[in-house]
Amino acid sequence: MVKQGSILKVNLSPTKGHEQKGYRPILVVSGNQFNSISNDMVLACPITNSNHKFPLHIPLDSRSKTTGVIIVDQIKAVDLTARGYKFIENAPKDIVNDVVGIINQIITDN
Repeated sequence: MVKQGSILKVNLSPTKGHEQKGYRPILVVSGNQFNSISNDMVLACPITNSNHKFPLHIPLDSRSKTTGVIIVDQIKAVDLTARGYKFIENAPKDIVNDVVGIINQIITDN
């Protein structure tokens, strides 16, 4: 079972419109309880090396070997069984908490 905060490489193609595509890293943001019962379906945010300094793009730092920014506004469900994946590393906990916090703000009407 993958855990919240795992950085994986998956093939996100095919896609539509402005969605991130291709074989790229993602950050798993779904909670461990969900991940344990979801049959390899996770919620994840893609990671890109194109940094446009958008407020919903959270940069990874030197603590990760993965480079780029986490695109929080493109959270998506990913079927790891269908797409296949490779575990890369675990993201720093404070970055994961920042990403999950932004997602909570996006989906909560406060």
